[in-house]
Amino acid sequence: MGTTFYSILFYPQRHCISRCQFMKDGAKILVAYDGSAESKEAVKEAADLAKRFNGSLTVLNVYWDPMEDKYEPIVEHIEKTSIGDMGSSRILDDVEPMLNKGKVKFDLRSVKDPNVPKTILRIAEDEGYSCIALGSRGMGGAKAWLLGSVSSRVIAEASCPVLVVNPSA
Repeated sequence: MGTTFYSILFYPQRHCISRCQFMKDGAKILVAYDGSAESKEAVKEAADLAKRFNGSLTVLNVYWDPMEDKYEPIVEHIEKTSIGDMGSSRILDDVEPMLNKGKVKFDLRSVKDPNVPKTILRIAEDEGYSCIALGSRGMGGAKAWLLGSVSSRVIAEASCPVLVVNPSA
């Protein structure tokens, strides 16, 4: 028996709407991707929407490691690349074959920034994306309150619809 996935679409006016009500031909979809099972499902959903509406997909990995700053100059000197870039590149490499199979227009992108939700929202706004897609780990409750939830903040502050994909238990 296959896994069931719930897709919830939040529109900035806080109405939950059907996926097809907001999509137009040539839609640009930004997918926040961290390599988790939830974000992989968000990529699959977003790729399906992009194909249906002759759109394109940008898979975005926002990374930051506080220890990276300490060792970054040494690694950059030896490897001619940053620690974070190497890790982010490996994470994005996982999703590329899946998108190639789906024959959807896509771009892979990594950005170094400690504030993940702010970066997602800034890129979506600045570059005119039609929709943001992301996975939700279902953290909720006190843990989300203490640590913050990327999906909660993106939903609350996005100026475009947000597709949240959460695998069922």
